[in-house]
Parts: sequence; C-alpha cells; structure tokens
Amino acid sequence: MACIAEDNPCFIAGDDVYYDLTFTDILGVAKDLTSATAVMDLRDGVTNAAVAQSMTGGITTALSGQMRFTLTDVESAALVARTEVSKSFDFSVKVTYSDATEQTILFGKITFEQ
Repeated sequence: MACIAEDNPCFIAGDDVYYDLTFTDILGVAKDLTSATAVMDLRDGVTNAAVAQSMTGGITTALSGQMRFTLTDVESAALVARTEVSKSFDFSVKVTYSDATEQTILFGKITFEQ
C-alpha cells in the first residue's frame, strides 16, 4: 500500500496548533469516514516506535473526510527545549476503519520553532 500524501508544516512553539485536513481520493472526492477513527502522532524519528506526542482530535465531519488535530500552547512549547532554535518530528496520520483495517494517509516532518 502506498502512502497517500506527504506534508511538512511548521509552527511556532508556544502557540496553539490547529492542523486541518480533508481525506480525498485520487479524483479529489472526499472519503466517507463514517465509523472510522483517526490519530496523528509525532515521533522523534522514523525508526523510533515511541510516540513523543499525540495530537488531540480526529475526524470532525465523517461524510466529507474532514479532520482536525490540535496541540495547546503548553504542549507545543514543551516540544522544543529553550536551548533549541527548532525541533522537527516525523508525523503520521492513521485512519482505522470500522473493520479494524488501518491506513496511513499522511506523513511528513513537522517543525516547531522558538
């Protein structure tokens, strides 16, 4: 199975973070995510199985494939040590369907800067 998309967003550590996305098929038609769940996890590295931070949220409008993931200002500030200018994490968005199958629909690097 191929990954659907890749993205590399950047945010300011200490800000509230809102990450919105719509899951569509190759023709741009929104996927119906009724009875599905979605998670967005941040990891220190691709081979690191430990999740550094899970973003709150998930599917907001199932019929139109819409999702929103968030971090509070405190959570985003905690990701970057005061001695660091910025820090990047590998992230993935995974959908679990009602039949328990899973699909990673988005991945990339997410960066937080001071």
